[in-house]
Amino acid sequence: MQEESSSMSNDIKNVIRTFVPIAVASVIAYLTKLENHVPKTELVALLPIISTAYYSAVKALEKKYPKFSWLLGALPVEQAPTK
Repeated sequence: MQEESSSMSNDIKNVIRTFVPIAVASVIAYLTKLENHVPKTELVALLPIISTAYYSAVKALEKKYPKFSWLLGALPVEQAPTK
């Protein structure tokens, strides 16, 4: 039962860590739209690029400095042991 609870907890952390970069990209896109720096049609194409760049940058930071994992909205996900 404990293993199932831990797995569910990791699943929730993974969902949070997936949606935080999307939320950050949405805020950046919204702020960019307010300032009229980028046309609306191009913002739609930039959302996945911005969210991927944010996620990649935080993951790189997290490898070197684990305490930066909060930038993805959750504590680090425990890695399963490899065989």
